Amino acid sequence: MFVRPLIWLLVGFLVYTVYQALRRALNAPKSPPPEKTSRGEEMVKDPQCGTYLPKSDAYPAQIDGRTVYFCSPKCQSAFQNKKQA
Repeated sequence: MFVRPLIWLLVGFLVYTVYQALRRALNAPKSPPPEKTSRGEEMVKDPQCGTYLPKSDAYPAQIDGRTVYFCSPKCQSAFQNKKQA
């Protein structure tokens, strides 16, 4: 007699809790990309895969008159192939 309402109350609470957790996760502010490493070195973003890496570890390439930095030669060639297509 009292079990059914108790189960419905528990299910409702669980659904509400999951809904609130999802809502908070989707509305959470995105953290800004890193500007410098802990050693103070500038970070750059690979335009192909979106990876941030220290500028000294990146593979630079001149594309359309500007310097673009890649995390690997593979990403560099994939970006250039995509750009040509």
